Amino acid sequence: MMRSNRTEARRIILIIVLTAAAMWGLLYAPTPYVVYEPGLAVPVRTMISVNGGDSLGEGDFLLTAVKLTEPNFVHAIQSMWSASKDVYLKRDVFRGYSGRQYAERLNVIMQGSQNNAVEAAYRYAGVSYASKVQSIVVSDVASSGNALVKSFKPGDKLLGFSGGDRFGSMNEMQKLLEGLDRGRKAAFEVDRDGAVITVPIYPGAFTTAMDAEQMLKALGIISLTELRSLEPADGRNRLTIAAGEIGGPSAGLVFALQALDLMTEGDLSGGHRIAATGTITADGKVGAIGGIKQKIVIANEEGAQLFLAPSDNYEEARSQAKSIGSSMQVESVDTLQQALDRIKQFNTKQKP
Repeated sequence: MMRSNRTEARRIILIIVLTAAAMWGLLYAPTPYVVYEPGLAVPVRTMISVNGGDSLGEGDFLLTAVKLTEPNFVHAIQSMWSASKDVYLKRDVFRGYSGRQYAERLNVIMQGSQNNAVEAAYRYAGVSYASKVQSIVVSDVASSGNALVKSFKPGDKLLGFSGGDRFGSMNEMQKLLEGLDRGRKAAFEVDRDGAVITVPIYPGAFTTAMDAEQMLKALGIISLTELRSLEPADGRNRLTIAAGEIGGPSAGLVFALQALDLMTEGDLSGGHRIAATGTITADGKVGAIGGIKQKIVIANEEGAQLFLAPSDNYEEARSQAKSIGSSMQVESVDTLQQALDRIKQFNTKQKP
């Protein structure tokens, strides 16, 4: 009888241990996944200011953002069945970056996006301004075991070549790079966290047929961001953007729209809640973004009446709006001018 009791006790203990281990695995063990979830949709009126701008109207331009979470296995499994969430492998999203490095990269890209939004608004409004390059920043590097690739980090500022003049612009840097003697050793001077370091370029790193973009990729640099100071001739037109902790390039379009609302008479939104997402170039071209499904969901929840999406994201955005039963109107745009046209058409239709 005593032996039987001991056997039963061992069995119960084993069941408890295995159950605890399974629960820990499901709830607390790290997973190889990340989840894109609906994040926020907030007015940008408090993020942008202009010295002598027009007063704000009753409507709002909404910035939409995706929430990125590192789930437990239960959350990951549930998210796979959710129409408003997407599950990705962590390695495909972070690509070797730590969480902090990934956030720093998005912050650099956001700074470039703000520059482009301000310049696009100035150009559209016909505001005279001077542009001066402040820095050329590495915004993305390749994930590779190549020693050259490991030499650069997101946030590095490319100052110039050792023994040469400082770079005046990204175009100038690319021309100087293409003009290097490819058989001799050279080096970049780089500002990393306030300290100037040297990153060597070894002979044989480039082939004679490579252009500047291919040469940068050979060094492990996937993309650069040119940060500029933009000074309007009339100080009353000086635009300032402060987006806080929000990162990434997708707020470019909505920043440009809010800037134009401040710089022109009247209420550009027509008193409506208008969500807009998309990258923007200095000449007003709108580009694709990620997380469009999640942005449609949160914009709808926050009462957006019109959603402006880049043309490359339009079909997915429209399909998502339909699947959640949203009455929000979704429109496709390729340029800042098209975005303004869509807003004008929408406002006209809403008039009694």
